[in-house]
Parts: sequence; C-alpha cells; structure tokens
Amino acid sequence: MEKFRIGEYTQRITEHFELEGKISSIAVARNGKIYACSENGLCRFKDGEWNKLFSNQVFSKVYCDKKDRVFASLDKALYEITGDGAKKVAEFEYPIVDLCGKDKLYVLTQHSLHVESAEGFFTLQQMDQDEISLAVQDEKVCVASKTCLQRMEGKRRTWRCIFPAYSTMPEIHINVIAFDKIGYLLVGADEGLFIYDYKSGWVGKNEISVLPSESVYSICVCDDGSFVAGTDAGAVHIKNGLAKYLPATRYAFSTNVTALASLDGVLYTASEGGIVKISEKLMTLEEKSRLLFENTEKYFPRKPGFVTWVKSLDGKDCSHPTDNDGLWTQSYLAGLAMWYAVTKDEEVLKAARRTKDAMLFLTRAPEIKGFTARAVRYPGEENWGTNLESDSIGNEWHRSSDGSYEWLGETSSDEMTGHYAGFYLYYDLCATEEEKAEICEAVCNITDHILDNDGYLIDKDGKPTSWACWNESALNLDNAWMWEKGVNSLEMLNFLKISYHMSGNERYNKKYQSLIKDHHFLINAAYHKRADGHSSHIDDNLAMLNTLSYLLVEKDPAIRQYLLMGLASHYEYEKIEGNPYYAFIYKGFTGAPCDVDTVVKALKDYPCDMKNRVMYNSNRRNIEMDYEPLEWYEEPHIKVPFAWDERPFATLGLRAFKVDGGNGITYENGMSFIFIYWLGRFLGIIEE
Repeated sequence: MEKFRIGEYTQRITEHFELEGKISSIAVARNGKIYACSENGLCRFKDGEWNKLFSNQVFSKVYCDKKDRVFASLDKALYEITGDGAKKVAEFEYPIVDLCGKDKLYVLTQHSLHVESAEGFFTLQQMDQDEISLAVQDEKVCVASKTCLQRMEGKRRTWRCIFPAYSTMPEIHINVIAFDKIGYLLVGADEGLFIYDYKSGWVGKNEISVLPSESVYSICVCDDGSFVAGTDAGAVHIKNGLAKYLPATRYAFSTNVTALASLDGVLYTASEGGIVKISEKLMTLEEKSRLLFENTEKYFPRKPGFVTWVKSLDGKDCSHPTDNDGLWTQSYLAGLAMWYAVTKDEEVLKAARRTKDAMLFLTRAPEIKGFTARAVRYPGEENWGTNLESDSIGNEWHRSSDGSYEWLGETSSDEMTGHYAGFYLYYDLCATEEEKAEICEAVCNITDHILDNDGYLIDKDGKPTSWACWNESALNLDNAWMWEKGVNSLEMLNFLKISYHMSGNERYNKKYQSLIKDHHFLINAAYHKRADGHSSHIDDNLAMLNTLSYLLVEKDPAIRQYLLMGLASHYEYEKIEGNPYYAFIYKGFTGAPCDVDTVVKALKDYPCDMKNRVMYNSNRRNIEMDYEPLEWYEEPHIKVPFAWDERPFATLGLRAFKVDGGNGITYENGMSFIFIYWLGRFLGIIEE
C-alpha cells in the first residue's frame, strides 16, 4: 500500500485573555501590548495581565498606526496613549466614531471627517448623515453611514454619495467598511459581507459563495491579503479561496465578534468576555501527538493510571472517574501500543505499561472472577461514598472488602470492547512474556465468565448487566436487541478469537466455530450497521474498535470476507463524517480508496487547546439541518459535520453532527488524537 506522506502544516494556537464586559475596539502594538475599549474603560494587556488605563469611562475607539502611536477616543476627545498615561491631542464638535490611516491619522466623527496635519487636525468634510465607519487607503477615502457610502474624489476632494436607490449598491444596513490589499472596499452589513470594486461592481454571498451571510460587525485585512469578518457567528477568515469559520468559544469569547486586529500573521478577536489571540505554528502531526501526549501524561493520569478528564490544569483537580473508564483508558493504551510498535519509543512504552497495569486492576477490583468494573474511585476523590448500592435501588458503586476503594458495576459491552482491544494490542505489540501471561489470565477470566453465564455479565447482585448481552437467543430472536444484534455478535466473535489467540484453549475455538456455523453470528457481523440517521455513534465506535482487533487476529480469508463486508457497508454509511478513525480502518484492511486528504485535514484541524469549550454554531446561516434523527426520537442535527476545530470535543469523533455543545469546564486528554494518528501510522496509511 502506498503511504500518504505528511509534512509540516500550519497549526492554529489560541490564547484566551479574559476581560470583563463588552469590547468595542482593539489595537495591537508591535511591542506586544494589546489595547481594548471595554464598557468598563480603556485597558491594556501587558506582561500577562490587564491594566485599566482609564476606569469607568467609555472609550469608543482605539487605534495603533504604523509609527506605533496609540490613539483612543472618548466622546469628542482624542487622546494619545503614552506610557501609563495619556494626553489629549484634539477635541471635536461631534463624538468620534472611527480612527484610521497609516502615515497620518484620520478621525471620523458622527458628522465630520478630519485628517492630521503639522498644525493639528484639518477638517476635510462636514456630513449630514450619521456616519459610523471610515476606510482609508493611499488616496482613497470612504465613509459609511448605515445606508450610504461617501467617496472622496478628485483634486478638490469632492464627495460622491452612493445610495441603493440610485446605484448598483444593494439594499443593506452597513456596520463597518475596510479596504483590502487591492483597493476593493469590504462592506460588512447586517446582511453579510459584500465587496465593492469602487466603481459599479458589488458582490456578496449570492455571487461568491464563500462570503459570509451572517451579520458582520468588524473587518480585518491581514498582511497576506486575506481578510477576516467578525460576525454574529464568530469570526470568518477568507483565505486561499475558502471560508474558515472560527466560532466561539474556541476562537472568540462569545458569538458576536465586535472587533478584530492582525499583526505579523497573528489574529486577535474581541467579543464580550475577552480577546483571543490566534497564532499559527508550523508543526508535524507527530509533533502534535507528542505535545498532546506530554500534556496528557502531565495532567491526566489518575491512581493507579486511568486517563479520563480534569477540571483544571494546575494540579489541584486530578482526573475524575467516568462510567466508561474501561473503554477510554483502554483506547489510550491501544494508541500507545501502536505508537510503540512504530517507533519503539521507551517513554511511550513506560506510559503504556502503567496504563496496562491500571486496566488489569479494573478487572480485579470487583473481587468477582471475570467481572470487570466500569471505574474505581478512592477516598478524597469526587463523590466518594455516594451512590453506593446500599443507598437506593439503581446505585451501582460498591465498597471493596478492605475499604480502600469503590468500584462501579453495571458494566457494559463498551468496557468489554475496550478491554479486549487494548489488551490484545498491548499483548502483541509491547508485552514481555510475564506480561503476556498476566494479560492472558485476565482476558480468559472475562471470557469464561461470559461463557459460564450464558453470554451475559453477572453483576454483584447476581443479575445480568443492562447492555452486556451476547446470548445467542437474545441477539437472534429478541427484537429488543435489533440495534445491537450485529455489533454484539461482532464483539463476541472477537472476544473468543482473542482469547484463543492468547491461550490456545480449545474451549474458545469450539464456541467460536459454533457461533459462526450454528448461530449465524458471522452473518450478523457482516451487516452490523443499521441505518440510524447518524443519531448515535456509540455502536459505530464499538464496531470499528472490534473490527480493528478482530481483523488483526483473524487470518482465515473466508471469515475475513464477511468481516470486510460489514466494514465496507459501515464505512459507506459513515464516510460523510470524514472521520480518520473510520477511514484508516477501512483503507487499512480493504485497501480500497478513501479520501485521505479529508481525513488528514481532520487531524490537522484537531485543536491543541484541550479545554472542552462551549461551541456555538447555531448562528451560522450556511448550515443545513437533517431531521431524519427525529424518526428515532433524537434531536435534528446538521447534514455535513463541521471541521474538527469548529465542533465540540467528542471522543474519537463521537457526536460529529452536533451543532452546539461543550461544557466550558473540563479538559480533554489527548487519547483521541493519539489513537487515531498512530492507527494511521501503524496500518501503514500515512507517514511523516
């Protein structure tokens, strides 16, 4: 298989500078200082903190020119900021609404335009309209009111008014104007972003599809000729012919981006709550993997080695137990095992070994042979001593016999899938002979428990758990299991094959052959994906993880044929996501083409900022909703997923079709990226 080679790419890096209140204007000086006009005063960000230069005074505009002079307007007065103070340089008849210019400063008030001169400020024009925005480029000067543009022309500085009723100008309500590098006028309006060629040509969303149709409040023209619109759906960067949405709260504090600035390739967005600095850094996907690995290992491992999520990155709030510790921590183990197989990195092996040991403890924690806990927690951790079985019916936490920990029951097929896949990959790719024996014992204990209990996991109370069902009659004859029939059949075959691979115990092989020949589990697995309108991806992820480990261990071409049928059918249904997890498994085992460019782009888009930020996309006017999930009592979602950095965090791409989401509190570990990236490397699909 020809490998897809990946070199350096541009990674967006964000820094969030919180600032209370609404922000009307920002400016960035070359010394790195950021100035902001907030409703609480004029503020400056310096040395990592905000300082109020003027408190409780509403400055309307702040501007930094080519000479690094910083000006700010307070009602009718213009100030120049010097050091920690300011000096008034001019006072005008009307309130100042905008500042612009390179070599000399232009000042626009509500009814007049002025330009800097050696003697002070010269009045260029008095206007009848309530002006709101100014654009200056060389000899071009343009001002805008809500419904009119005025152009300055000729040696006598004649003003030409452009009204929609008497020109090709569309009926729009203008908020801001700016010249691009060519000299076209960018016009931000309630109706979207428009381009005016300064003669008679007007284009908007109807003519150029990448132009945003959201309300535009601010415009920034970058050094490379690209431009950014601040809209009510975040910022939109028009670059290389494409529109890249930069939604809140990853790229802005709130949806209404009211001010923008750009300096030396760095973009700044301002909205209520603060300023986000968006810089770009050349890196490789392997370097990103290393960065996320180092952050994960620094902040996330929890006694004795689980990797879940945290509420802070200051060491004061370690990762917390979740009801799927077994699945997600084992997925991290699987990613580390594949990484080690490719690179033989000893640091990665060390982390994998610790994670493996934690997962082995999870299999022993219930003190019930073959029954595995969903999670464990220790004294002092969140919710210790609550939701115990003794409290009320339905609580599934149990205290260990020595009282040193509590473990969560009601274990599902999710956890089992994680255990078999993670243990198998570590067993084959990393384990010493001693470790192999230990893993084999744990895996076979689980398999024996399932077989001894007629295809169920039996909890501490002697009852089967709700979702761990591999019973032949239930899956084949009970319609209540119609959704899980194919996936759970796939799971059980995989479990038995892995157990036989590790132990050579014929019990597992006989049961394996029986399920294939007598109970059509292999046929079930060949059509495991049921159409669901993309309403739930839980079983999708389980099916793909089982398919990965199963196809690695099963070498019989006749059996593989049916597994590949199931994989191909599944991928055909889900390929719209552009999820590299699914695409790599599909291409790695079928050899069939897939859109590698798209899925590699997803890995590039994956954010380095691991905070599970609240993401707002519902204000975007370019989305098409899909109402098919209503058939399964699920919420409607978008038909085509957003880029990975535009959507809420979701483990392994889960919930790709959600419009909004995130909690704004927790931080996600690097498991998803590490697993998917090294899956692609391990299967030989991509290389650096």
